Amino acid sequence: MQGIFIVLPLLIIIVIGNRLRAYGFYSEKNIAALAKTLFYVILPALMFRTTYIAGGSALSQPNLFCASAICFLLTMIFAYIAARFLVHRGDLKRTAVAVFASYRSNNIYLGLPVIQLAMGEAGMNEAAVYLAVISVSFQMLSVAAGEMIIHGRLSAGSMTSVFRKLVRNPLILSCSAGVAFALCGVPIHFVIDETFKLMGSAATAVALLALGGTLDLSHTGAVAGMIRRTWFDILVKLVLNPVLMYVLFSIFPVSDNMLKVAVMMGAMPTSVDSFIMARGMGMDSEYAADLVAATTIMCMFAIPVWAYILHMV
Repeated sequence: MQGIFIVLPLLIIIVIGNRLRAYGFYSEKNIAALAKTLFYVILPALMFRTTYIAGGSALSQPNLFCASAICFLLTMIFAYIAARFLVHRGDLKRTAVAVFASYRSNNIYLGLPVIQLAMGEAGMNEAAVYLAVISVSFQMLSVAAGEMIIHGRLSAGSMTSVFRKLVRNPLILSCSAGVAFALCGVPIHFVIDETFKLMGSAATAVALLALGGTLDLSHTGAVAGMIRRTWFDILVKLVLNPVLMYVLFSIFPVSDNMLKVAVMMGAMPTSVDSFIMARGMGMDSEYAADLVAATTIMCMFAIPVWAYILHMV
């Protein structure tokens, strides 16, 4: 029962954001501005501060890197076999979405708020390290798999483009700067620290309002239809991916708090940018949009279960 209380505050804010959008309080441009502020201002401040506090932990997590990368690969392999020969047989573009999005979690808009609510600042410190460690494999593996399924080969141009985006990503830059400042012993004045702390405290509400504004929850029938169409890929994302992560940490052990963060992040719904990237890469973008919405709805049931399994409640 306690696990429900982790989800309810998040769900309420998501619904508020959704209703504000539905009633015209937020326009599409407003939602885009919220997301842009979150991505370029609020989250970089939060990531810098938390990685600075964590110190050089992000550079000394070989087990986390190995477990997460192997988990991503195994999830994609299973998703490909099931989608190619059973679930989406004959539909290459939908198969590509199933593989590409199989482990791409909504770490930013929902993962961080869940961790903050369930584990507090200690969890956020571990989450910052987790995001810093997985960032390259998280992006590169999914894009490579999507390219290979759609085009039958791996495009050097697309991988170069992804790498360029990675090195310009404000979240990766802020994590790298936080680690560098900590390793070099550069002191952060308490005024700057408090400023970043205050900015970071806004992350949860802004992220959830923006997420709510992107979802179409206006028709119950439409929601049910999305879930019926995407049920198998929902299971892969919300069940298989975190289970694999949990199992792999028995082979590549990490701290208890990091295990909780990594597995819970794996149980998050499909990331919102998966739809945008799927469209740009020539996949079935409509199915990708359905998968984002359906996994977001169903994670409201999955999160309490995983919180109980991980003893976060």
